[in-house]
Amino acid sequence: MNLVILVAAIAPVVLIFGLGYLAGKYKDFDHDQAIGFSHFALKYALPVALFLSMASFKRDLLLQQGPLVVVMIIGYSLFFGVSYLVLCMMTRDRLTAVLLGYAVSSTAAPIYGLTVLDPIYGDTVGGGVVGLAAVVTNLLQVSVVIYLLESASRSETSRPSLARTLGKTIKNPLVWAPVLGTIVSLSGLTMPPVSVSVLKPLAVCAPGAAIFACGLALASYSLNLRSRTVILGSLVCVVLQPAVFFVALKAWGLKSAMAKAAFVASAMPTSTPSALFAQQYGKCEVETASIMLLTTLGMVVVIPATVAICEWI
Repeated sequence: MNLVILVAAIAPVVLIFGLGYLAGKYKDFDHDQAIGFSHFALKYALPVALFLSMASFKRDLLLQQGPLVVVMIIGYSLFFGVSYLVLCMMTRDRLTAVLLGYAVSSTAAPIYGLTVLDPIYGDTVGGGVVGLAAVVTNLLQVSVVIYLLESASRSETSRPSLARTLGKTIKNPLVWAPVLGTIVSLSGLTMPPVSVSVLKPLAVCAPGAAIFACGLALASYSLNLRSRTVILGSLVCVVLQPAVFFVALKAWGLKSAMAKAAFVASAMPTSTPSALFAQQYGKCEVETASIMLLTTLGMVVVIPATVAICEWI
């Protein structure tokens, strides 16, 4: 892989994330402004970008991605389930097990993916993988995580309904926007040029805005990069999880550009909601925020390594 392409893929993430972190540390944005910025990025700009990516995806190519979706379910959702059970067996309380299990199994691919994958694999493949990852992780992982968090923090009589939790998850723009785009693609319809022109300015700013919002949010957390939990959790996130993807892709015999891009996406940092969940429930805040920072910095090494390993897929 050309070094210039790798730099073009990784450098913007590190730079924009760093600027957001510094902006947060120097109080350029107050708490309400930071929340508003995150809402703009995650509820408006990024969903529009995912919708356009999936809507412009070729129907025939999309219909071939069933096995890849299964691999993502194994690599994200099933991996979370195993992580959660292992942490429970290590005498961790359930709330801690959910939070740390999600921290090591979640992915920032829906946020960082467009910036990292597009220069390497092109808009169609990069956008397709990001859209599929957004649907799988939000629909089949986040909904279960929210249910388990609520269950662990409440009494038996006040535990939430899984169906209700799933319903709330479906209302998330990061879920229904790529799903809607997928429906458009599968229908064989073509987006009118005027519609694309209207939405594209918002979609173009989405990756930068989302990455900046991540750095901005992280600045409000305490960090401990020397913790054994943080170091092991980061290694699980960027080494063990990609290894699971590699084995699944090899076992299924998937060798397409989409498969390789999905493998690279599996090595991306833990997602921002992992730190937000920890803050909301008042537990593991330092650990999840530190894992988020360490895995983001680790992209400088991990992404080029996964791109090189793709030669064996």
